[in-house]
Amino acid sequence: MTVFGDRLSIRRVAELAEEPMPRRGWPATLPAVDQLLDEGLDLGPATDLVGENGAGKSTIVEAIAGAFGLTSEGGSTGANLHTRRSEAELWRHLSLVRAPGGSRRGFFLRAG
Repeated sequence: MTVFGDRLSIRRVAELAEEPMPRRGWPATLPAVDQLLDEGLDLGPATDLVGENGAGKSTIVEAIAGAFGLTSEGGSTGANLHTRRSEAELWRHLSLVRAPGGSRRGFFLRAG
């Protein structure tokens, strides 16, 4: 799974200090999500997330999309399509650090 940081002008993903995620429940109990919340994630031109099924890769990518203003179902920032509620509320607890002049428009392609 690859996240394209340069395309979205996102440089770093970190836990929102003003609204930390409760750590006792899912998805914070997933090791990959726990590490993201503890250490943050620096994004390069392309960042690969690698792990076994159920490790939290999709949960993290969907949360980044949600924090960017995209729906977890896919689409553009202008779309407001919701056919199902996102399983994880992780996106509400994330902060995105954007490059100076970084775009606030984007597109999320959900594969799977």
